[in-house]
Amino acid sequence: MKAITSLIILVTLTTLGLKSNADPKIEYREISFTDSVQKKVVDPVCKMKIKPNVAKSSVYNKTTYYFCSEGCKQKFMATPSKYIPAK
Repeated sequence: MKAITSLIILVTLTTLGLKSNADPKIEYREISFTDSVQKKVVDPVCKMKIKPNVAKSSVYNKTTYYFCSEGCKQKFMATPSKYIPAK
């Protein structure tokens, strides 16, 4: 009986020792708590208010612009100066 108990304890300690020496691989997933509270943006072509997470987007002069549809995005990309206010 002592031999079985000793064997169980030995196996348990060995298993714990191997697990503690293992290289932990922790994967972190980025969680955004603001997804449901995102503010709406305005499409520069048709002036429609849209949510950025569902809109088409494009980067022009290091600024991201959002569009309600692929058509508005194509119009903007053809002549962006027409839709961007002068600074």
